[in-house]
Amino acid sequence: MMKYLAATAAVLLPVLAGGPAAQAAPHDAISIGIAESIGDMNPYFSNALVTIHVQAAARRAMTGITRDGRVYCRFCTEVPTLANGRARIVDLPDGKKGMDVRYTLKPDLKWGDGAPFTAADFAFAFKVGQSMAPSPTIAAVEAPNPFDVIIHIKTTRYDFDRTAPVAVPEHIEGPIFAAAANTVDYGNHSEFNRHPENPGLWNGPYVITEYRQGESITMAPNKYWEGEKKPYFQKITWRMIENTAALQANLLSGDIDMAGEIGLTVDQALAMQKTAAGRFDIAIVPTLGVQQLYVKMDHPLLTDPRVRKAIAMSIDRKTIVDRLFEGKVPVADSFITAGEFGYDPKLGFWPFDPAGARALLAEAGFKPGADGILVSPSGERFSIDVSAASGNRLYDLQEQVMQSQLKAVGIELQIKNQPFRVLLAEGLRMRKYNGLALLSWTPFPDWVPQIRFDSTQIPTEANGWFGNNVYGVADPALDKALLGALTSLDPAPRKQYWNDIVRLVKEDLPIIPLYVLTSQIVTPKWMTGIAPPPLPGLSTGWIEEWGVK
Repeated sequence: MMKYLAATAAVLLPVLAGGPAAQAAPHDAISIGIAESIGDMNPYFSNALVTIHVQAAARRAMTGITRDGRVYCRFCTEVPTLANGRARIVDLPDGKKGMDVRYTLKPDLKWGDGAPFTAADFAFAFKVGQSMAPSPTIAAVEAPNPFDVIIHIKTTRYDFDRTAPVAVPEHIEGPIFAAAANTVDYGNHSEFNRHPENPGLWNGPYVITEYRQGESITMAPNKYWEGEKKPYFQKITWRMIENTAALQANLLSGDIDMAGEIGLTVDQALAMQKTAAGRFDIAIVPTLGVQQLYVKMDHPLLTDPRVRKAIAMSIDRKTIVDRLFEGKVPVADSFITAGEFGYDPKLGFWPFDPAGARALLAEAGFKPGADGILVSPSGERFSIDVSAASGNRLYDLQEQVMQSQLKAVGIELQIKNQPFRVLLAEGLRMRKYNGLALLSWTPFPDWVPQIRFDSTQIPTEANGWFGNNVYGVADPALDKALLGALTSLDPAPRKQYWNDIVRLVKEDLPIIPLYVLTSQIVTPKWMTGIAPPPLPGLSTGWIEEWGVK
């Protein structure tokens, strides 16, 4: 996968290279425009890419991934392997095999307030996560002393070297969690949400110094950061500008310095390459992410898989790409992209076939009404909503194209966009969206999408609306394939499980893939050190490398 990204970057990335500044330069602050608003700041309640993107500057995991895709230690002394004995296959009481994985922390680590950063913070993080959505594979996280973190796994896992939870500061969040009536109450009282400016919440190169909900986040260097490189910029401000046209106007007027991956749309970046290349370095780089339609599978009109398949076959994805992106963005034929471990070109997606879609709908009992819109067997007019983040012109155009294409087969698609924070908190997290939602995925390389598709991950009132399976897919065969792919150390059976995952998702259709996402990164000419990351949306994972020419 890393070779794939490197090759595409070489073609599409003209000018983001450069080494660290040789001497001091007048720019020691930078402002960044982002096209989405951040709502919930607690990392266990929000996995929105915009939140991950910003928090990556201030919050880091035990291990990281290098630009060429290798796992390395951020806070540990050595990456666990079977060879070095830090990972062991163990016999479990039920006769099955599990794993124990041990990380040892580097000495003298501290949170941003100077408090010790210890193994207990990882054990506490696991406790918080378990209260929301118990892990299907992690049994316990143990902190026998301040430096050792031991992960007890119920099975074998191919990614055992990345199983440590991201630490949460127990000295701050512990009392709040203990006093909370339930997980929602904890989220409401979490210091991440009430006072994110508390430096003790953060362990990365930066800490948050000012947070204006829905407006901006400002950061300054973390004086306790123990990374190999200290951050250059003394002040970084993210401005939330949810209208992409307004974001571009702010960029061109000089009110903001740059727009990262959560910024301009592809068509805007293509236009700027033609008109503003003298002022900015502009990159358009394919990622692992896929733009897709989420399908609410328990919607009364969408429960029949033939109907979901008909919707997929009614959408001409190539027309969307050609019309909106000048044909420069790949059409997606799966929820994963070419080059990923589980990708198989033989398992392609359903083709554009309006006639076939009409036949499937008729087979499912739908008949044309007086106005041409289909009527279900129970007499319900086939009218559903599509929701996306408002203020994004590109989303509007995509929805309009799909609206026209679905009308051609007798389905009325009503566009019901709303601010991203509302769509995320209510439409998705509480599963209130009424049919379809236009969103994207930005997966880690070599991932298994258990948190996306496993039936235990459906958000419900009982679990505090925690979980990423917002479509509501509950397929025992898919659960089995996900677990098999995750627990197979041998790549051969893991590949077969992956084939099952892709095939079952194609049949169940909780999502409809549209096209491969790109990262648009627009930086001022005086900036250097930013490059397309191996993890989509996470250039901020290397923010300490940013500088000036």
